[in-house]
Amino acid sequence: MQPETGVDDRGCIIGAAYSCLSEPHSGAIPVAAILQRAGVSTRAFYRHFESKDELFLAMLREETDALSERLDRICAEAAGGPVDQLRAWISGMFGLIHDDETRMHFTVIDSDEVRAAKGYRETREKAHADRERSLVRILRRGREDGAFPLTKPEEDAIAISAVVSRVMLSQHYGDGDGMMRAQNLILDFALRALGATPR
Repeated sequence: MQPETGVDDRGCIIGAAYSCLSEPHSGAIPVAAILQRAGVSTRAFYRHFESKDELFLAMLREETDALSERLDRICAEAAGGPVDQLRAWISGMFGLIHDDETRMHFTVIDSDEVRAAKGYRETREKAHADRERSLVRILRRGREDGAFPLTKPEEDAIAISAVVSRVMLSQHYGDGDGMMRAQNLILDFALRALGATPR
């Protein structure tokens, strides 16, 4: 057992939960297995989390908050007009699957066990709204400057985000070139739906 250090314990517990949940297993992972992997006590666990469900929701919030912040930065910092920003937003979403650890984290937080946590659906819905916030801003800019004359920003952000997620989860695009083609197809689809002038 490592010494209990408060803040570090929380990260160790979360890391251990990812590790346990990403490995092949049958049935629910007991808290005791997570604590053994983390090398912390039950007391340390309850100092940070009220329950295993709360641990799972914290994992979901951490990953989705980090993604939302990254997409917000893209919206704020991407050069060019709304079309370039939309392209950067789509690319930012696909960036998730480039990093093995991030991909594993999102696979775990989308697992049946984590999705069964009380409060998961509400937390996930808030995460989707947070993720789409930057996309709504891009679409509004496009409507204001005429780049996306047909857009209904809130509705279109949901649709574009859903298409991106669906294509990413399918992973039928193969190598890096296939991923770029998938991103371009999504962009072309979105631009047609938004009434953008063909590129």
